[in-house]
Amino acid sequence: MGCVKFRPQLFTPFLNYLVRSSDLARQSRRNEIDRLRDERLLPLLLFMFAFWIVCAVEWTQKVAGAAPDPRFWTLLSLIVTVYGGIQVFRLQGRLSHIGTSKQANQKVFEILDRIRSKGFVAFHGLAGKSRNIDHVVVGPAGVYTIEAKARSGSGTIDYRSDNELVFAGRIKDGRPLHQARSSARAVQTRLNENLDESYRVKALVVFLGDWRVHREREDFSVDVTTADQLEDYFDTQPPELTSKEIAQICSRLDVWREADLFTRSLRRLLPPCASDLLL
Repeated sequence: MGCVKFRPQLFTPFLNYLVRSSDLARQSRRNEIDRLRDERLLPLLLFMFAFWIVCAVEWTQKVAGAAPDPRFWTLLSLIVTVYGGIQVFRLQGRLSHIGTSKQANQKVFEILDRIRSKGFVAFHGLAGKSRNIDHVVVGPAGVYTIEAKARSGSGTIDYRSDNELVFAGRIKDGRPLHQARSSARAVQTRLNENLDESYRVKALVVFLGDWRVHREREDFSVDVTTADQLEDYFDTQPPELTSKEIAQICSRLDVWREADLFTRSLRRLLPPCASDLLL
């Protein structure tokens, strides 16, 4: 009976996990400190400072024998009110952005559901490194990431360069293009890590509302269209993938989606300090 040979490489994944968990724990503590400093420390210091001002003024009036003067407290109240109003205004802007973003994604979701009969498969809300990817579409025309944007106003969107969109001839904004490229890179990286073949992931931005897109040229790295033209856009794209390739890509995206669902469910069960360790 031969002896069992020790194989240290079998323990390498476990050791890497321990090292990685330690690094993540340190990073989590740093993030928690930054969050406490940014979100809690400043309001707490302002609150304490205000009470010390009250204490100092009251003692000064007591020692000097002076009558109370409401002007100082009125000024302090105005400052606190302005600060609170600014915070409420910022929160209202964030909530409004979340509402319009949800509306845009729901509209695109409905359109993508209609083109399933044409061989397209859609994945929604996959987790990227820094933000969720609105939609990933796999079909005969290839692999696409879609950034859905609801923009107020109407008119023409001038697509002038790879980094610039001009809305109604006045407002310049390149953020949708940067976000679309980032999403495409994230999906490209994930597929390259799990598939033998390399498939190009194309970035697409879809705008809702009364907009039309004017392109200066046709060789931009990100395509831009409107929700009304999205179905026609896919109809005009040349075929690139076979049904077998579509199935292989979708199988990997299915694994990604299931892992995301598991991680999100686990985060709800764990305390914040522990959920930060999840990948």
